Amino acid sequence: MELGTFIGQICRYDRQEYFECYGQIEERLHNLEKILGTLEEAQRSMILEQMEHRAGEAPVWVRIHLLSFCMKVSKTPAYTQELLQTVLDADWNEVGEYEKLSDYWQIGTAVFADARLKGKRTQEQLAELYRMLFDAFCGALGIRERNYVPAEERDGNLVFVMTSQVLGQNHAPTKTLLDRCLVLKKYLGKKVVIINTAMQISGKGAGPFYDLCEAGYLPELRSLDHIEFQGEVFEFHQCANDMPNLDTMVQLVQMIRERKPCYLLDIGGSDICADICGMFVPEITVGTVFSAVAMSCGEYQLLDGKPGTGDLPVLERLGVDAEKIAAARFTFVFKPQEHHYTRQELGIWEHGFVLMIVGWRLDSEIADDFLAMLDRIAAQRENVQVVFMGRYESWQSIQTGYERLWKHTRYLGKQEDALAVFACGDLYVNPRRAGGGSSVAEALYQGLPAVTLPEGDVSAAAGEAFRVRDYEQMEREILRYMDDAGYYGRQSARARERAKELLDSRKSFGEAIEKLEEKIKDGVSC
Repeated sequence: MELGTFIGQICRYDRQEYFECYGQIEERLHNLEKILGTLEEAQRSMILEQMEHRAGEAPVWVRIHLLSFCMKVSKTPAYTQELLQTVLDADWNEVGEYEKLSDYWQIGTAVFADARLKGKRTQEQLAELYRMLFDAFCGALGIRERNYVPAEERDGNLVFVMTSQVLGQNHAPTKTLLDRCLVLKKYLGKKVVIINTAMQISGKGAGPFYDLCEAGYLPELRSLDHIEFQGEVFEFHQCANDMPNLDTMVQLVQMIRERKPCYLLDIGGSDICADICGMFVPEITVGTVFSAVAMSCGEYQLLDGKPGTGDLPVLERLGVDAEKIAAARFTFVFKPQEHHYTRQELGIWEHGFVLMIVGWRLDSEIADDFLAMLDRIAAQRENVQVVFMGRYESWQSIQTGYERLWKHTRYLGKQEDALAVFACGDLYVNPRRAGGGSSVAEALYQGLPAVTLPEGDVSAAAGEAFRVRDYEQMEREILRYMDDAGYYGRQSARARERAKELLDSRKSFGEAIEKLEEKIKDGVSC
């Protein structure tokens, strides 16, 4: 079926017909994406522009579906911003709060996974949408303003820690959650109550959106009333996998008002349930994407450094006072090393210089300009080996456009003992992306220097000593590491020193929380 005819047909569907045919529509779009992948850039752009034009004439739910397709296939921020504006402008009667919240998560997740989708206004639009949704849910619950439990009635030794997702020890945000809880209990003497709100990538009310992603959820945790971590035991509650549920939100607010914690710690942000509870006790948000402010309407935040100029308009749209953002270096906790591999066991060149590229979203994070840079290095150095670890399902496509690089490539896939694998590498190399902070911390701990662009979590974690301006400078820096043993040795020592700082949660997080507690007691800015 010709594209124009196909779009014309789905535009005539009412909502019920559209949802009945949703699987067929998605299949048609997936086939179209495959076809577009075989075309030249100009021809592909022309087809997407035609689709965008036709989307403007469609019902809003169809428009969102088609624009989400254009966003994910084009890899450009223009469609992201148009999609966000469409969701923002959509009438509540056509796209309700549950559907808009689902769209918020889908767009935010796509932008996090692929930095190419992020434009200058993207974060501001996401913040505007999040604030709109927060206000809508507050309105549905009859909450009009902050109404804190009086300070003298709050339990100074009790802290509620809320997060939108709890998974296993291989999940970096879960490790961050437990590490912060450990500091609160072991070093600051707090009684800690952990609540998994299950708000991550809400599937409730999901409307038409191309290639929907889903969040992990462990139903077996529902039966637990406590979690153990490094010898400490924490009270634990997990919400059912039907959030946002207004009845559950009311129950959590009632728990907050009855048990009266001194404050609420929100790990991760983008959690409307946590922010609603933060209307009744002070809320401190600790983002897990720590290189930028978190999407949260809580009164206080901890940030790795001071807010940048790009953070200020985001905070303004969230209604958060920039003076209440406190600085604290983001720290990590590692899964203990259990193995000691040899290079031979991992299929790594015994005498090669091994570049480690690590991540769970490498398919969307690795772009042609990064591969081209590695290809040039492979052409110059016979002994370089590029090792990918994590998830990179399209890695074999390297052999088509980058034949020289392909001969120097090894894909390890998922590894349970990252520290043991890093011990077999030489240099951590980071593509342009938002996440990856935990993996670079592990590499630095094993003495691997890092090379990263000055953006995202890897840059924030690694620090200035390991940043380069662009991929051209990254290429020169990698070659320098290969050729200059003295420079490599000095940088390796700096890597280990940096890792010590990144592991010291007691000093960084603990001291920042203690200072912030005093500010909360006094009701003053940070």
